[in-house]
Amino acid sequence: MMALAAFQARILFRGRSTIVAAAVFAVAAGLATVLGLGSFRQVGLGAVGPAAAAIVNLAILLPTAQAILLGALALTGDRENGFAAMLRARGIGSGGLVLTTWWSVTAAAWLSLGAGFGLAALVIAGTVPLEDLPTFAALFAVMLVVAAAAAAIGVLVGALAATRLQAALGAVAVWFTLAIGLDLLVLGLGAFVHFGEAAILGAAAVDPLTSGRLAALLLLDADGGVLGPTGQYLVSRLGSPGAVLALVCVVAAWVALPIIAAIRITDRRDS
Repeated sequence: MMALAAFQARILFRGRSTIVAAAVFAVAAGLATVLGLGSFRQVGLGAVGPAAAAIVNLAILLPTAQAILLGALALTGDRENGFAAMLRARGIGSGGLVLTTWWSVTAAAWLSLGAGFGLAALVIAGTVPLEDLPTFAALFAVMLVVAAAAAAIGVLVGALAATRLQAALGAVAVWFTLAIGLDLLVLGLGAFVHFGEAAILGAAAVDPLTSGRLAALLLLDADGGVLGPTGQYLVSRLGSPGAVLALVCVVAAWVALPIIAAIRITDRRDS
């Protein structure tokens, strides 16, 4: 199964979409870092400056869009072109098919993250103090988990879709909902006013992108002040390390649950 995952990853790495996605994120992260060098010199990574916030938001938006779309198209495409049927004939079950697809898509998204964060690290080298390097590494690690969750969600969309067109449209809709739609819905309905912090925390629990963003911002601002009442509520209840751990666990759950659901759906569809 590892050989199959490596084969699928090589195909994705050579694909134009992966190369373009990695280049776009790298350029965007590099530009945000260059434009925010003054901010990094003043506050480093010990606070949420404009440049750090821009990198976090870019990492939440671009690689996750790549992962959800690729995950949906990869699984549906394998089913349409007969590759999935060939693998089944060779004894690879639904679990192997879903897991190898998820891993290859995750690796492609990680490639984009590595390109962006690597370029950002080169730009800020010598600008931020050495004690901020663990924070930078922790930010990168959080984004890796978020990208893995996005890939799992994309694979689930692919398992549900009947055609590549349905998969593409569904992936775009899901990404928009998670990246922007839920936040707009919570704010538009005034849920924070009516239900307090519980509404925002509930929205974070059902949205791995929001959970990842909150965790990243708490790494930069241990007091949670930049997140307003929500961040302060999390820190007061769990402490900064506990809040970050809880949010990362939410994102990790969004890795496992969509994969389990995709395996069951794929098994039922092909049985």
